[in-house]
Amino acid sequence: MERRDPENQEDGDPEEDTATALQRLVELTATRVTPVRKLRVQYHLIRKLGSGSYGHVLLARPRQGAGPVVALKLLPRDSVLRTTFLREFCVGRCVSLHPGIIQTLAGPLETPRHFAFAQEYAPCGDLSGMLEEQGLPELQVKRVVAQVAGALDFLHGRGLVHADVKPGNVLVFDPVCSRVALGDLGLTRPEGSPTSAPPWPLPSAPPELCLLLPPETLPLRPAVDSWGLGVLLFCAAIACFPWDVALAPDPEFEAFAGWMINRPQPLQPPPPWDQFAPPALALLQGLLDLDHETRRPPLAVLDFLGDDWGLKNKERPGCLGSMCSEVGEEEEEGGASLEEWSEEEENDDKDGGRTGTDGGEP
Repeated sequence: MERRDPENQEDGDPEEDTATALQRLVELTATRVTPVRKLRVQYHLIRKLGSGSYGHVLLARPRQGAGPVVALKLLPRDSVLRTTFLREFCVGRCVSLHPGIIQTLAGPLETPRHFAFAQEYAPCGDLSGMLEEQGLPELQVKRVVAQVAGALDFLHGRGLVHADVKPGNVLVFDPVCSRVALGDLGLTRPEGSPTSAPPWPLPSAPPELCLLLPPETLPLRPAVDSWGLGVLLFCAAIACFPWDVALAPDPEFEAFAGWMINRPQPLQPPPPWDQFAPPALALLQGLLDLDHETRRPPLAVLDFLGDDWGLKNKERPGCLGSMCSEVGEEEEEGGASLEEWSEEEENDDKDGGRTGTDGGEP
């Protein structure tokens, strides 16, 4: 799903924007979804990795071949449109070549109750799980934001905006964050797509979206992801969100906004922003510019990686490796309950006479 330069197109090859290309891919993929009665026909279900309004994520092993375990994402058909599922799957497949984006695997499925597709498994879970007690050391913070910035730049170069950058959507592959990957492409849309305010207060949402009142919309821009990256940097360092919502009268946001508006006067930043050294503050000010038109792009991070961010004295408690999960025989044997859960769901479908029709957008 690459942007093409009209001046370099071959004769007879019309320009196709990202939205049109994605729609065409969704229509093509719709004919290639495999219907199954039970998930356990295709996968051995091991354990639940997470759940939310989107559905469930299960650790699973394909029954065919000797492939690695995968994270199987299940989207309930009674609350997710089929086109929404197909769009997330197609976007994932198109951007899976980048190491900073979680890989979406081939073979989408649908059961009477769920849509499902497989992604690579990150054994250390998501970044929010690493931030329960305190922020990360400076080196790890820099690793996280540099990799996420590269992933966002990759998406933006293909005309896409992630639109949901937050710690819970950054998947971690090792305890020292040598590799992290951006996940959950459920809100990813082509640049310019009409976007409304979040349905509830989100600390990672930028002020230009928080200010919208229904039915107002704004064209989705990469600056939304720059803001999300700035909030992510703060979260990785401080282990909490900077505010509940980027709007007055939130006191933390008001203090931050007052400091930003009074630049370039050398005012002392409000706590806890005063924990960052000047280079990190300059980066945060660029990513969290209140004016989305002048907000800096994600790759601005690269200009500051060699500087002191003021976080070097932080130390993590021991045994970081315990956060990562290896899949052993004991866990494999413990998967019986999930197999039963899957079978019970399918039996419920039969007994209830469900047709598997799609519901509305979540």
